[in-house]
Amino acid sequence: MKKLFLAGFLLLIAITGISTNMSAQTKKSPSLNHIALYVVDLERSTSFYRDVVQLEGMEEPFKDGRHSWFKVGEHSQLHIISGAAKATEHPKDMHLCFSVPSMKDFLVVLGKHKIAYEDWPGKPNTINKRVDGVQQIYFRDPDGYWLEINDDKY
Repeated sequence: MKKLFLAGFLLLIAITGISTNMSAQTKKSPSLNHIALYVVDLERSTSFYRDVVQLEGMEEPFKDGRHSWFKVGEHSQLHIISGAAKATEHPKDMHLCFSVPSMKDFLVVLGKHKIAYEDWPGKPNTINKRVDGVQQIYFRDPDGYWLEINDDKY
């Protein structure tokens, strides 16, 4: 009976993926925790990332009126922090990229908010298509940070 119980327990562990190694840290490489953007107008940037980029807001612990947090992955966040003196120019090579399920639907959102977009070379209202078929567009947030939106599969 004990052997049957032990065999059943081990089978359960194998099926459910429960680890017999209960160490607190099992990752072997770093993972992205958060990205922070320093912005001029917190309300404007919060609205932009919530309404245009369509990120899911989340509770932020500081409650000081200087931060907005958004979920950008299972364990990753975007932190918007107010206090920048002015918006600045950034090169397109330095950008944040988000994938969407439908480029067509996302372009409707950009149109609704009157957000101009371009392809990688800079041609207005043009979608860039990578060699692997992924579509990409680029535009700036209110503080001049470049964003790429693509339809890469998750």
